[in-house]
Amino acid sequence: MKPQISQKKLYVSLGSSINPIRFSQYSTNQKFEELQKPNGLVYFEINSLLEARNLTQSFINEFNLGGSNWIGGRVIDEENNFIAQISYNGRVWESDKFPSKEIEI
Repeated sequence: MKPQISQKKLYVSLGSSINPIRFSQYSTNQKFEELQKPNGLVYFEINSLLEARNLTQSFINEFNLGGSNWIGGRVIDEENNFIAQISYNGRVWESDKFPSKEIEI
């Protein structure tokens, strides 16, 4: 009988932040666009780092996020152990500290 291999679930954080301090510089339309962006962080279950990268890039594109809005990209397992960090440009890193080694996927 083969031993059961436990595969932990993986999750990636998706999120953005709104900076109301910059609102005075925005036109009315820009303020409305900014307020349509999600404000906060949520974790989604994923099956691989490739899926995590694709999901983060879709999220960034869907909500037209800039680098200053993007706060997600942290990949963790079900026990909240750090696995990887996905940056705004879609690169995957071994650590959330700089400098870090890039993970090729």
